[in-house]
Amino acid sequence: MSQTTNPIATGVASSDVAEWLIGRIRFYDQVDAADVTLAAPLTELGLDSIYVMTLCGDIEDTYGLAIDPTFFAEYTTLGEVADALSARIASA
Repeated sequence: MSQTTNPIATGVASSDVAEWLIGRIRFYDQVDAADVTLAAPLTELGLDSIYVMTLCGDIEDTYGLAIDPTFFAEYTTLGEVADALSARIASA
């Protein structure tokens, strides 16, 4: 049985969060995987309201952090979201 580690307790690098976000959005399979980069505009990633809600739930499940869907409206690229999310995780 593997032991899970709480990312908040151990600290999470911004690059780790960025990789996780890229992986989750690729998993949703709404756009070509090659198009999912940190420079990609959120408007081009197929993140409609259903997927944003799902992503919020995934963030809470993975990082123990409740994120309101409007959080994503504050940023234009996936990289900006990753940086802001990393900052929230670090301050939690």
